[in-house]
Amino acid sequence: MPTYEYECTACGNQFERRQSIKDEMIRDCPECRSEVKLQVSGGSGFILKGGSPCEGGSSTGCPLANSGATCCGSDLLCGSRAMD
Repeated sequence: MPTYEYECTACGNQFERRQSIKDEMIRDCPECRSEVKLQVSGGSGFILKGGSPCEGGSSTGCPLANSGATCCGSDLLCGSRAMD
Protein backbone atom coordinates (compact mmCIF):
# COMPACT_ATOMS: atom_id res chain seq x y z
CA MET A 1 0.00 0.00 0.00
CA PRO A 2 1.51 3.37 -0.99
CA THR A 3 2.28 6.15 1.48
CA TYR A 4 0.98 9.59 0.53
CA GLU A 5 2.43 12.84 1.89
CA TYR A 6 0.16 15.83 2.57
CA GLU A 7 0.71 19.45 3.60
CA CYS A 8 -1.88 21.84 5.01
CA THR A 9 -2.28 25.05 3.01
CA ALA A 10 -3.17 27.03 6.18
CA CYS A 11 -1.03 25.83 9.11
CA GLY A 12 1.75 24.03 7.16
CA ASN A 13 1.20 20.73 9.00
CA GLN A 14 2.88 17.90 7.08
CA PHE A 15 1.75 14.31 7.53
CA GLU A 16 1.77 10.92 5.81
CA ARG A 17 -0.95 8.32 5.36
CA ARG A 18 -0.77 4.76 4.03
CA GLN A 19 -3.72 4.43 1.72
CA SER A 20 -4.95 2.11 -0.96
CA ILE A 21 -4.92 3.55 -4.46
CA LYS A 22 -8.70 3.11 -4.39
CA ASP A 23 -9.12 5.28 -1.24
CA GLU A 24 -10.17 8.91 -1.58
CA MET A 25 -7.38 11.41 -1.01
CA ILE A 26 -7.48 13.27 2.30
CA ARG A 27 -8.94 16.76 1.91
CA ASP A 28 -8.82 18.21 5.45
CA CYS A 29 -5.91 18.81 7.83
CA PRO A 30 -6.18 16.71 11.00
CA GLU A 31 -4.90 19.72 13.03
CA CYS A 32 -6.92 22.70 11.78
CA ARG A 33 -9.41 21.18 9.28
CA SER A 34 -8.18 23.45 6.46
CA GLU A 35 -7.51 22.22 2.93
CA VAL A 36 -4.48 20.01 2.35
CA LYS A 37 -2.50 19.40 -0.82
CA LEU A 38 -0.86 16.19 -1.90
CA GLN A 39 2.94 16.47 -1.98
CA VAL A 40 4.98 15.13 -4.89
CA SER A 41 7.38 12.51 -3.58
CA GLY A 42 10.19 10.60 -5.21
CA GLY A 43 9.05 7.36 -3.60
CA SER A 44 11.28 4.62 -2.38
CA GLY A 45 12.39 3.28 -5.73
CA PHE A 46 12.72 -0.35 -6.73
CA ILE A 47 15.81 -2.24 -5.65
CA LEU A 48 16.59 -5.81 -6.56
CA LYS A 49 18.74 -7.75 -4.14
CA GLY A 50 21.49 -9.88 -5.57
CA GLY A 51 23.64 -9.19 -8.55
CA SER A 52 22.72 -9.36 -12.17
CA PRO A 53 24.69 -11.88 -14.21
CA CYS A 54 25.83 -8.93 -16.32
CA GLU A 55 27.25 -7.22 -13.24
CA GLY A 56 29.39 -10.16 -12.28
CA GLY A 57 26.80 -11.54 -9.85
CA SER A 58 27.17 -14.97 -11.41
CA SER A 59 30.35 -17.01 -11.50
CA THR A 60 29.37 -18.38 -14.91
CA GLY A 61 28.86 -14.97 -16.55
CA CYS A 62 25.91 -13.83 -18.59
CA PRO A 63 23.67 -16.75 -19.60
CA LEU A 64 23.00 -15.11 -22.97
CA ALA A 65 26.63 -14.40 -23.89
CA ASN A 66 26.89 -17.41 -26.20
CA SER A 67 23.85 -16.26 -28.18
CA GLY A 68 25.35 -12.82 -28.89
CA ALA A 69 22.63 -11.10 -26.81
CA THR A 70 22.82 -9.59 -23.36
CA CYS A 71 20.41 -9.74 -20.45
CA CYS A 72 20.72 -5.99 -19.82
CA GLY A 73 20.10 -4.83 -23.41
CA SER A 74 23.61 -3.46 -23.93
CA ASP A 75 25.20 -3.57 -27.37
CA LEU A 76 28.36 -4.93 -25.75
CA LEU A 77 28.65 -8.44 -24.40
CA CYS A 78 28.94 -8.78 -20.65
CA GLY A 79 32.42 -8.24 -19.32
CA SER A 80 33.67 -6.43 -22.45
CA ARG A 81 34.68 -2.77 -22.38
CA ALA A 82 33.76 -0.04 -24.80
CA MET A 83 36.52 1.00 -27.15
CA ASP A 84 37.23 4.74 -27.08
